[in-house]
Amino acid sequence: MKQNESKRVCIIVDCLSIGGAEKIAGVLSIELEKLGYDISIISLWDKITYPYTGTLYNLGENESKIKWVKQIKKFFKFKKAYKNANADFYIDFRVRNRTILEFLLHAFVFVNSKMIFTIHNYHVDLHIPNGNYFRKFYKKSHKVVAVSKAIEDRLNGEYGLTNTKLIYNFIDEELVSAKAHMPIEINLPSNYIVSVSRLNNAVKQIDSLIDTYKNSELPKSDVKLLILGEGEDKVHLEAVIEKENLEENVFLLGFKDNPYPIIKNAQFLVLCSKFEGFPMVLLESLKLGTPVVSFNCTSGPNEIIRHNQNGLLVEDQNFEKYKEALNTLTSNEALYNSCKNNAQSSVEKFNTVSIMREWKEILK
Repeated sequence: MKQNESKRVCIIVDCLSIGGAEKIAGVLSIELEKLGYDISIISLWDKITYPYTGTLYNLGENESKIKWVKQIKKFFKFKKAYKNANADFYIDFRVRNRTILEFLLHAFVFVNSKMIFTIHNYHVDLHIPNGNYFRKFYKKSHKVVAVSKAIEDRLNGEYGLTNTKLIYNFIDEELVSAKAHMPIEINLPSNYIVSVSRLNNAVKQIDSLIDTYKNSELPKSDVKLLILGEGEDKVHLEAVIEKENLEENVFLLGFKDNPYPIIKNAQFLVLCSKFEGFPMVLLESLKLGTPVVSFNCTSGPNEIIRHNQNGLLVEDQNFEKYKEALNTLTSNEALYNSCKNNAQSSVEKFNTVSIMREWKEILK
């Protein structure tokens, strides 16, 4: 029997495509609807590929090509959508570093007592604009949700927030499992490792991953590197692959609506970011029984990975150690099998039921 039938929740996103926070927003809409909440979603951009439910206010449709006209119209469309949603709570998943827009929203749109701001990156300034003006609003909001303990600690300490709540990201286990068994749309090599990431070298360091892979033992062992994702550095990465004569070893496969069969069939998944929030791809990989190799970057990986149990956690930004980790998990069969056998059970605490219980608690 459904509960909370009178409770209206509006989820605010930049879009429903590509990113981990955006994927979580879509999944959250579905799970909240199952619990009886009336769901609406405000999306700033016309990029909708992830599953979601509820009334969608797509502010990116029919945009003007004149930048200032587009921005002004979008603000008023946002204000109208916010009012029409008439929600009891608004959960904001956006990147919120556009100071002028955020000022206008806080001054003329948001109702503090109804706002739940999610923080998905250790670089908190991506979500809270600089200045005491904005911090005052966040302190008065209903709740500020951190997706990792490291982020929550920073919000409590450096930002002085006392209305925080740690709620980890989670995955739709049934959906991921079902999609993982769908036919694979491309021919996969027999042995490969996989990276699923935005092609942004400044943060995700895909160029350094390729270089580390090149200097490892993996190419000699005919273990390929598959890279899923799109981004501004795609052309540069294509040039790197060609320059290093890695066309037969490293493959840029672009963004995939369904990456799960590729992850499931990989030897292991790799992540070498400079920083994260709470990387969804690590959860998804482990849930599919695929071990992981990740830098112990701030924040998230050390709250997911148990070193030598479900993967390898490498000293942050030490690419020599990262290369050794790639070699170890490829060559040490006993360690690899142990990590693979432990993978699924290691992420049980991030199950949907447990995480939704936390969300229900703050939506009272």
